[in-house]
Amino acid sequence: MTLRIFSIQHDRQGLSEVERVSGHIPGITERLQSFPDVNGAVVLGTCNRVEVMLETAADVPNHCLRALLNEGIDEQPSWDLFLGEAALAHVFRVAAGLDSMVVGEREIAGQLRRALMDAQDSGRCSLPLGIAVEEALKTSRRIARETSLEGAGRSVVNTGLDIINLPDWPSARVTIVGTGSYAGAVVAALRARGVRDIAVHSASGRGAEFAASHHTSHSPCLASALNGADLVVTCRGLGSTEVTVDDVAPGMRLLDLSLQHDVDPRVGSLPGVTLVDLAAIQGAVGPGYAEDSERAETLVRAGVAATMARLRARVVDPAVVSLRDTVLAMVDDEVARLPQRQLTKEDAALALRRLATRLLHIPSSRARQAAELGRTDEYLSAMAELYGIGDEPAVDPDELETGRCPVTDMKICDLDSTTTREAM
Repeated sequence: MTLRIFSIQHDRQGLSEVERVSGHIPGITERLQSFPDVNGAVVLGTCNRVEVMLETAADVPNHCLRALLNEGIDEQPSWDLFLGEAALAHVFRVAAGLDSMVVGEREIAGQLRRALMDAQDSGRCSLPLGIAVEEALKTSRRIARETSLEGAGRSVVNTGLDIINLPDWPSARVTIVGTGSYAGAVVAALRARGVRDIAVHSASGRGAEFAASHHTSHSPCLASALNGADLVVTCRGLGSTEVTVDDVAPGMRLLDLSLQHDVDPRVGSLPGVTLVDLAAIQGAVGPGYAEDSERAETLVRAGVAATMARLRARVVDPAVVSLRDTVLAMVDDEVARLPQRQLTKEDAALALRRLATRLLHIPSSRARQAAELGRTDEYLSAMAELYGIGDEPAVDPDELETGRCPVTDMKICDLDSTTTREAM
């Protein structure tokens, strides 16, 4: 079992790359389902990231998985790859919003939960991968309870709008430039503040379709779209400036939600003009939450450690199941050999001795083989590990009487009723 995450992130590859790869998510999901060595897959696509979370056979080459992910994508994405414990830590950080544009934002946890449910409903999610994501979500909820990061973790859009702080939102005229990842969230956030006059402009030609689907007006000309706007929100993220110094009127407010600047940064120095970008948003919420961020990181480390221990334990599940089936089959066989009459103490003792002899036969034979091969110390160490043979008893006698066996899930007192029931 190996956890792997192939990732495209807003701060590493850029929002335009996130948007480009997001368009191929349905094809990626189908290809992963058909690949035999992928045991489980959860695919998360948001405005800020694409995360392909996999649980695979250990010997699958990474280049094979990359080829699978890149199939059908013209320009090959530069995926970041996380493996093993690093992959698990990445899931936890994503779920907690620690890698988001605004640290602690809570939308990502809901998006990850929906991605997990989709994978489970379609039968794509393996048990280890489900455990990893569920535990990450639990830690995310704990961080929300035990820190105040949730207050800082409002969406990037709402945080930016809070900083802009128009005096009268319902009467404001707002222009959205671009139909990129944030555009839909911008429309929803503006409507939640009572804004009714929303226009959309897109140089890509998608503006009319976006405006129709989001019930806004469409401005095919940038100059007319900017003219008279109280607020301009840009969310293209294409790596080139769309709004220049010459486009901006005095008193205009602008919110640039692109990592690569849709608005010329010099606009911010114009008299009477307000420009808020992602750096300003992060700077506004970050300093006051340093202690909470440190607490969140501590919770993430603890959650990762506990989950890694749980996942490692699951590796021996097939061996434990086989051991349980073998031992219980021996018990059933000995029960079937009991005489069909009222059992005596001698009958029970004979049955137990036969069972003990059968259980000890293979370990005893292997002990002799180990001694002949000069592996005595190694074998004795294994015996101590498996059976608790050593200076100190492995199990307290009282605990043995009252506790349940991790293999059979039975208490010692259950044996009396089981034996009696089977013998009658």
